[in-house]
Amino acid sequence: MSQKAKKKKVRVKKVSFKDKSWFSLKAPQSFNFKEIGEIMGFENNVIDRTIEILLYDITNSFSDINLKIKFKVIDVNPEANTCNTMFIGHIFTNDFVRSLIERGSSKIQLILNITTKDGYIYRLTTICTTIKKARSSQQILIRKIIKEILTEFGKSVDHEKFISGMIYGEFAKQIQRVAKTIYPLSNSSIIKSKLISVPEGGTDQVYISKEEDYDIVEVEVKRSRKSEIKRSERINVRKLSQTRPSPRKEESAPKEISETKNKETTE
Repeated sequence: MSQKAKKKKVRVKKVSFKDKSWFSLKAPQSFNFKEIGEIMGFENNVIDRTIEILLYDITNSFSDINLKIKFKVIDVNPEANTCNTMFIGHIFTNDFVRSLIERGSSKIQLILNITTKDGYIYRLTTICTTIKKARSSQQILIRKIIKEILTEFGKSVDHEKFISGMIYGEFAKQIQRVAKTIYPLSNSSIIKSKLISVPEGGTDQVYISKEEDYDIVEVEVKRSRKSEIKRSERINVRKLSQTRPSPRKEESAPKEISETKNKETTE
């Protein structure tokens, strides 16, 4: 066999730009099937691709410009050139998270896995920031409150309802409502989430978001030691040794007599 034959290689047919097609991406039902962008490729290699957008692109509200949402393509419709996506996580921008933490305050962070009613597992990162520095015992109680509230919501709602409550801040409001009884909070937010596992045959369910659908979660908090007294009920008691002694009545009496004599002479 000659050397020229050895040097010959199998030519791979190059894919041109014209062979690919554009597919429009649709958000899941929790985001009202809104179009979130376009992606280019073939029908067989578009699945499992991810896209990241801002929540502002869906709500058109400037208050949501710091939150990023991630979606993954799960289904392709070649006739309509559309792709269905699913929510796989969200994250706040770094500059927004830094702005929450002020000098002299405490950052109470908790990372835990939550299983929804229909078997979806999410890993959440929750942060609560206090007005001033809190004690370690108070931080432990606030972490327990965060865990109990999120697990209670996970047991009672499906994943679509869980996503909307997590993204639009309903869970953070419930956490702050209970945790502020332990120590005053400046903010409470779920800064990051990630979809860990999906049950077999898991599909999106039709859900219309309403604030009334979320029940108020009541959590019994067992206070310990100094935290048993609320901050509004605490009294700063000064020591008796620091207070100045009041003047005696006997010493003040001669002064009063002299003043009366002076008045009589003038009259």
